[in-house]
Amino acid sequence: MSLSRNIHHTIGPIIVLFVLLLSITGIMLNHSSDLELDNRYLTWNWLLKHYNIANVEPDAVYLLGHRTISQFGTEIFVDAKPVAHIERALLGGIMLDDLMVLATDDALVLLNHDGEFIERMGATAGVPPNIQNIGLFHGEPIVQTRDGLWRSDFLLDQWERISLQGVGWSVPLNMPESVEAELAIYFHGKGITVERFILDLHNGRIIKVAGTYLLDLIGILLIILSLTGLWIWIRRRW
Repeated sequence: MSLSRNIHHTIGPIIVLFVLLLSITGIMLNHSSDLELDNRYLTWNWLLKHYNIANVEPDAVYLLGHRTISQFGTEIFVDAKPVAHIERALLGGIMLDDLMVLATDDALVLLNHDGEFIERMGATAGVPPNIQNIGLFHGEPIVQTRDGLWRSDFLLDQWERISLQGVGWSVPLNMPESVEAELAIYFHGKGITVERFILDLHNGRIIKVAGTYLLDLIGILLIILSLTGLWIWIRRRW
């Protein structure tokens, strides 16, 4: 068997697979509107991870009662709802009756039981500076600072230095899966549309930069396949 025939027979099966893929995905994309591919979503874990949208990465998570408080950059979320912007890192939070009190190093941020922002209380409101944590002691708010412990009442307008044991400090916890799923939808949408997935299969971008070079290689193989097929045909004719 001649070299050209060997090359032709080796390349042929490889090209057939890619031609089938391109043909099937091309037909589907041609009827994308009819099939409503842009309104159908894929949520396979491996696919979401491939597109880097499988997980949300909060800077901090605290559970206050039945509410999940999280921080992403400068944005504060109650469950999956953005409620406030703070420039400082969230250090903890407590429930004070129906009030959520969040602590940063220089202020307390007050939210109502629905997560709506009320106010920010800093040094001008008498809040001790250099806060490191916040907790409760027999229902009273306690803040830990570099200078020691301070206690207030539900009004948060008067603070006194104290020394005590047994404070229930606010500690970071893991994000509940249900809230994480809602946040993933908030940040990344419902998933990957079928249309985008098929389009990325069609143009090779499903494997990112390597897909571009793979299509180049397929194009080169198609040229070789065409040339060797033409050469075999010419030899048979002559």
